[in-house]
Amino acid sequence: MRYPCAVFLLLFLTAACAGGAASSVPTEPPPTTPPYPVGQMTDQTLVVGGVTRQFRVHVPAGTTTPKAVVFVLHGGGGEGLDVSVLGQHALSVFRTVADREGFVVVYPAGLPANDAQRLAGWVDCRADNTVASAADDIGFLAALVERVRTAYGLTSARMFMTGGSNGAQMTHAFAFNRADLVGAVATGSGSLPVTPKTGGCATGPSRPLPIMILHGSGDTQMPWGGGCVADIGGNCNRGRVISAEATRDRWLQINGLGGVTPTTTVVDSSAADAGPASRFDYPGAAPVRWWRLDGAGHTAPSRTVLSPPNPVTGIQNRDIEFAEIVWAFFKARLP
Repeated sequence: MRYPCAVFLLLFLTAACAGGAASSVPTEPPPTTPPYPVGQMTDQTLVVGGVTRQFRVHVPAGTTTPKAVVFVLHGGGGEGLDVSVLGQHALSVFRTVADREGFVVVYPAGLPANDAQRLAGWVDCRADNTVASAADDIGFLAALVERVRTAYGLTSARMFMTGGSNGAQMTHAFAFNRADLVGAVATGSGSLPVTPKTGGCATGPSRPLPIMILHGSGDTQMPWGGGCVADIGGNCNRGRVISAEATRDRWLQINGLGGVTPTTTVVDSSAADAGPASRFDYPGAAPVRWWRLDGAGHTAPSRTVLSPPNPVTGIQNRDIEFAEIVWAFFKARLP
């Protein structure tokens, strides 16, 4: 009868604490194949709380022991797991970066919302989001992070999470509730709620956590100055968020950096967008990196996956590549 590796670890520790010989404990032979197919992206499932959840795993060629795992959360809407399709969405560029850098990318899938469109989304910390499903997405993501971490034999310090829009809000929510499972997080165009749910969503993370935050000053869907999220129908049924700057300030408080003066870097490599990208670095044991994209709308910034100006989502910033700057932040946090 075969047991999971975790069981044998528990038996080993029990025997050691009792003074038993380590040699008497059965050992699990090393796996002959990686936990997920190498050199391709595959669809996987995980049952959590009786619900079957989907996720995609991209493993670069030749990568059997990755240096890290990056969980990339799609936004709310119709894209879902299609954000992983190369050339279709800026979040797909994480696959290209992973192939060069040797980390694994995991794209989890949210469940359909309870509105008329029934599009995939995440149940984050907004207590006033009346169209969200009843899914336990924090529980799902926690189980998924642990599943992949254990499969590769990595520490939590090598697990990272990022997302855009609703995926960014879910990343905030996960960080507030399960900071113990990740080494750092990064968000794009997703702010903290005005009315958070009780528990971790209200009290904040159990420890300071390195974070990169990005937001466009022309974003109306996740309003830069705060307000109703994607209020297309005028009902504000997706809840309200605080401003991008207030979200930054909340994390500065969490990480004990309220009095720190940031260093500033400006990137303005494209004349086809609305303005430069300014990076503000707040150094510390748990640093905060904040990107302000002048005039940019809700679309994730990219130099390679270009989106035309849209009356709803606004103008895309083309000075920076979201996947590249996120990985640069994560890479610097590796043990």
